[in-house]
This record gives sequence, structure tokens and C-alpha cells, in this order.
Amino acid sequence: MSHFSKIKVKIHDEECLLKALDDLGYRYECGGEIRGFGGRRMRVDIAIPQEGGYDIGFLREGEEFQMVADLWGLKVDKDEFIQQVNQRYAYHVVLKQAKTQGFKVVEEQQAEDGTIRLICEREEEVEAVS
Repeated sequence: MSHFSKIKVKIHDEECLLKALDDLGYRYECGGEIRGFGGRRMRVDIAIPQEGGYDIGFLREGEEFQMVADLWGLKVDKDEFIQQVNQRYAYHVVLKQAKTQGFKVVEEQQAEDGTIRLICEREEEVEAVS
């Protein structure tokens, strides 16, 4: 019997997910296995090793990722972990979309409650004069 639980998270972009994990200081492996109760293992797309032998992983299912972990022995609060990853993920998605649409960040502010405010402006194309 498997003790691994899959938790739906609205994460689609692997590049932005990896940047979010970097920002939060998590060490991860792309491809690999996570560990759970009784030495059980599960293959995942992104594995985040944790102390105590109960790891966190992300598994791509269709167009989005799901978080996978054996929640019984997990040493981190899953809700807090998901909230932190979601916030940093959203930040990187906004940056990526802004850049794709020709914007650059000119100012970034973070409030005491963790809210991030980005001010962007459209980059102007400069013509080279010969």
C-alpha cells in the first residue's frame, strides 16, 4: 500500500517552478525518486530531498504538475510549502509573460505581508543609425 499523496497545484511551467524552488533555497533533482514510509520510493519529475527520509516531489500529469509526498512523515508544513512555491512560481510566470510581451520590470516592492508589487514598462525598440 502506497502512502504517497498527490496534491493538485496549478503549476504548468517547469522553468518557472525550478526558479521558484531556487529562490526558496530548495535543493532538487530533475528526474529521480522520492522516499516515503518504510523505504518506499516513487519516481517523479522533480525530487526535493528532505531530512528524515520523507521527500517532496513534483510529477507532471498532462499539462500540469502535482506535488507528491508521503504526508505522514513530512517535516515541512505542506500548506505553507505550497503557498510559498505558488507565490514564487506566480512571480516568475509574471516576469516571463511580461518579457514575452515586451515589458521590463522597472521597480519591485515587497510588503511586510509578503505581497510583491511589480511595476513594468514597455521596452522601446531602438533603431540603429548607420
